[in-house]
Amino acid sequence: MSDGSKLRGMAWDHPRARGPLEAISADWSKRRGIPVEWDARPLKDFEDQPLAELATAYDLVLLDYPFAGTAATSGLIVPVNEWVDEPYLADQAAHSVGPSYASYTWGGKQWALAIDAACQVSADREDLWHGAALGKLPETWAEVAELAMERSNAPSKVGMPLNPNHAYCAFLSVGVSLAGRQFWPAGGSVDPLAGVEALDFLRQISRDLHPASRTDDPIAMSDRMSVTNEIVYVPLMFGYSNYARPGFRAQGLRFGNAPRGVGGEIGSVLGGVGLALSSYSAIRDAAAELARQIASPEAQSGIYAESGGQPGHAAAWESPRVNRQAGDFFISTRQTIDCAFVRSRVPGHRRFQQRAGELIHRFLWSGETAPRKCLAGFGYLVETLLPDLACDDRH
Repeated sequence: MSDGSKLRGMAWDHPRARGPLEAISADWSKRRGIPVEWDARPLKDFEDQPLAELATAYDLVLLDYPFAGTAATSGLIVPVNEWVDEPYLADQAAHSVGPSYASYTWGGKQWALAIDAACQVSADREDLWHGAALGKLPETWAEVAELAMERSNAPSKVGMPLNPNHAYCAFLSVGVSLAGRQFWPAGGSVDPLAGVEALDFLRQISRDLHPASRTDDPIAMSDRMSVTNEIVYVPLMFGYSNYARPGFRAQGLRFGNAPRGVGGEIGSVLGGVGLALSSYSAIRDAAAELARQIASPEAQSGIYAESGGQPGHAAAWESPRVNRQAGDFFISTRQTIDCAFVRSRVPGHRRFQQRAGELIHRFLWSGETAPRKCLAGFGYLVETLLPDLACDDRH
């Protein structure tokens, strides 16, 4: 934690996170005379690290929205309403990309500013796609399964990040594409028929995917796609606009909407990043000032996007200039994020996500468990690790 001589923040280790934070902080430090130091942790820690470890060591923390319940009930985080005025918050709510803003709302208060917006989308290597004369991109999961089978022995295959945490998210997304928002309603149970169908589908398609699908997260798979010719298409992974930017990697990626289910529903899990103020900060006023600067529409559409960030403010997503910088990433994926599914946010979700991800990962890759048994195990984890699920007002 800062002793008051400098401001400390914790991001996660990718240019999408560090680039814009460091650029905005450098400018702010020159004006305010307060040094700012940003540390970073791996994506896995961003998804799983306990909030208490971060809030007691840093003034500003980038967090995943499933931590909203913990932030609201632990006293670790200062409600945004106490350091942002109503007109500012009203602008943030009105210009939310999909449910990003609402995902940090709990008990009528806001617990983080949605400085980064993301969800699971599709991606392809346009050069490889056209070189193989594959025609139009898949729009449905049935078309994805057919393509994966066709490319299973080809030099460039279909891939999908299905390490434990992302196997969990893929399960939710495929389930939502089958049953809509009622796949896992707030306070309720997973739809049993759609749950079994989603698990069975993911196991079947996994057999035809690039073998790195078993271990890769979205960053690893995006890097693999952009520096080798091994993967031509990914139907579902959290999108990183950096990979659509010219010059970021050897080859750029083209992003689009996630696949639809048989009823036409897009299935995708919301991602993104919230910026929260620690209750332990010795320089709250300065930290809050910097946070307001980072989330402002001017910064989001300007230096934040220009520095490789993936803004959370709709003004940036709708900007022709920002889209030109990022290969039309934002306009090409907006439909998906606007209907993205929000994961549970009750305290306990961090541990639940880990355990549920491990369960689904074993099911997909070991082939030893029946879909119904896996779903029963998932239900047991919900009952034992999410006892307050009925309190979650997910949107």
